[in-house]
Amino acid sequence: KLSLWQKPNEETMQLRDLTRYLEFLNGQMTDCRNRLESYEHRGIPTDLVTKLLKSLMKALEKQIKEAHSQIGQHIKNHKELSEKVAHITAIDGVGELTAAVIISELNDFQLIENQRQLVSYCGYDPVENQSGKRKGKCRISKKGNAHVRRILYMPAFNVVRCAVKPFKDLFDRVYRETGIKMKGYVAVQKKLLTIIYTLYKKNEAFDPQYNNKNQEGVLTEMVK
Repeated sequence: KLSLWQKPNEETMQLRDLTRYLEFLNGQMTDCRNRLESYEHRGIPTDLVTKLLKSLMKALEKQIKEAHSQIGQHIKNHKELSEKVAHITAIDGVGELTAAVIISELNDFQLIENQRQLVSYCGYDPVENQSGKRKGKCRISKKGNAHVRRILYMPAFNVVRCAVKPFKDLFDRVYRETGIKMKGYVAVQKKLLTIIYTLYKKNEAFDPQYNNKNQEGVLTEMVK
């Protein structure tokens, strides 16, 4: 039996619209920077187009700043959301925007029943490239919600750089076993996602020093 679809609440949809608009603006800014660089480094520069691009980039910078401000204000205006975002951002290296994107894209985790379902929906489930007797490398499926994978990219680097347990330990172990840093960072992204899910559901703040048996069991399950 499939679960009945649940209509997202208004505050979650508004937050999703804001975060996706910010993502759109950042994409436009990247395109403008790349185009401007190509104009400035070619043999015959186009001064008029260069001027127009710089003007557009200034407008985009203003819009990006405003979008960030609106996301922060939206979170502050909703007490329960603000508390849960504060619990998530207790992870050193995870910012308000990361929490906002994950919560809104996953619709407050309303239809997520377990961590395996969460991992699969966001495209972090492993798949093996094989055909007949040939066995290729194992990789993540990259199916599902790409917005979540995109927003977890930088936080994974941050928590490793800040040596936040248990993320740094996981990265070191995967890197030691595979010799590939990116595999370690992908493993950290997956673990970040599942821990954020647990913090949201339990309405608890992240505590890297909390090492009783209950939390150790949760973290062990998250690695799998």
